[in-house]
Amino acid sequence: MIFNSVILIGLGIYGYFISGSPTALISPAIGLILFGLSFPVRKDNAVISHIAVGLTGLAMVMFFIVGILRSNYIILIMAVVTLAALMFYISDFLKRKKEREFQNP
Repeated sequence: MIFNSVILIGLGIYGYFISGSPTALISPAIGLILFGLSFPVRKDNAVISHIAVGLTGLAMVMFFIVGILRSNYIILIMAVVTLAALMFYISDFLKRKKEREFQNP
């Protein structure tokens, strides 16, 4: 989650300096929120984890749509990194669920 948030912040700020558009700061804002949520997620807070995954999924869809419509490679890179993060989160959830089922049959 921290890696994804750093990518969103870095590429968003880079995009802002290239374009000068204030909408380029949406991805750094999402990155800052995800960075802030990463600490409660490390402490296995289930509600915060689900909020973070939902925000990541929403951001991924938004980045793909906007990146394709604008043909912007920076936004598409953010979309791919966010998709990879989302896949990692889901696989981690499934792994933890199996571990819990194994411990409590």
